[in-house]
Amino acid sequence: MSPPRRWHNGAMRLIAPLWSRATYRGWVWVILGGALMMPFMMVGALVHNWLVPESGFNGILHPLVYVGVLPLVAAASLLLPDREIERTAARRLLGAEFASPADDGSWNSRWRTGCWFTLHAAAGGLLSGLTLAMVPFAAYLLYNGALLAFGVIDEPPELYTGHLTTWGLLTGPLVFIGLTASVALLTAAMKALAPRLLGQGSADRLAASRAEAARLAARNRIARELHDAVGHALSVVVVQSEAAARVITADPAFAAQAMAAVGETARGALADLDAVIGALREDRDHSRGPQRDLADLESLIAESGVDVELRQSGDRGALSRLASREIYRIVQESLTNVLRHADEPRASVAVDVGAREATVAVTSPATRRPRPRRGGRGLIGMAERAAVLGGTADADWTAGAWTVRAAVPIDTRKAEDDRSAAHRADR
Repeated sequence: MSPPRRWHNGAMRLIAPLWSRATYRGWVWVILGGALMMPFMMVGALVHNWLVPESGFNGILHPLVYVGVLPLVAAASLLLPDREIERTAARRLLGAEFASPADDGSWNSRWRTGCWFTLHAAAGGLLSGLTLAMVPFAAYLLYNGALLAFGVIDEPPELYTGHLTTWGLLTGPLVFIGLTASVALLTAAMKALAPRLLGQGSADRLAASRAEAARLAARNRIARELHDAVGHALSVVVVQSEAAARVITADPAFAAQAMAAVGETARGALADLDAVIGALREDRDHSRGPQRDLADLESLIAESGVDVELRQSGDRGALSRLASREIYRIVQESLTNVLRHADEPRASVAVDVGAREATVAVTSPATRRPRPRRGGRGLIGMAERAAVLGGTADADWTAGAWTVRAAVPIDTRKAEDDRSAAHRADR
């Protein structure tokens, strides 16, 4: 690339912020910071005027007032409910991209957001003041410089008669360009800083990594258990069916016996598969005896220690043993969470068995949105239980209530076939 070409490209990059929309969106962010700073400056000006009565209204412009109120801004930032507002402003006006912290009320999140608020107010207050002063001043220089250049007036106005006015056609635009460049540099720096102060911290990323590791470990454990439980049974089925095919004409009785063995082995394999899925997320020291299902729901409620209002509809007998057992486990995990985390040990449980799917909803009192806890696997486990059956499970908070909802299809075998067909189509 030739030197003139490089010089031209470099010059274009330098002046690009002048017509960039990002610069002027960032300027709005700066002005918002000035608005945040103004109440603190007024408090500082009152204190300054009380200490120096003769200063009049000039106290609000005193540099010491600006510096003196910064600790007050920092202290207030830890108490103000401004975290989501600052994140929204950073995303919309600065174009910053980051994920919000999982635990917004933690000390780590609060102090980082407090630092951001302090920087926003401090930088916004300074550049907003310069904007109020320099934009009219640049227009003044440009206007009077044009009048002088074209001979409309012979001398600069008495308001300001320096050389800046004499060369106003040049100095006016330079003042505006300098101010615009300052805004562009500040907003670019704050955009780069936003993920560190407003996004997820190391504790949030560690919690997310642990949750992902727990999810992957559960999937791997399921795969191993399925292989161990079903692999041998399938081998027996293959051997027996091949033997029956070879002797079905010569020895029909033996073939019938072999096919009966195939059926018995297949049923055993299905039972083993049922038991493995039913044992999902079970602790190793728990008994692997017969698993409870919805028929034991009343017993579960009586033993849970939670005051439960139970509502049931539909035919529970229409559910497969597997679906019945997994819905039971979802209710069990939900009631355990109610006992641990709800405002009071009280919940309503609604189970509805429809024509195509069964749904369950567990609602408990929660005046505040529950905070995610490190190492918590309850919601992950419920989602995986439902996903194994082709269903869904999630939780949400509305004013005063925390609700866990799950839905699984009645015909779990059809759901599995649908997932296999979709997987083959993707491949």
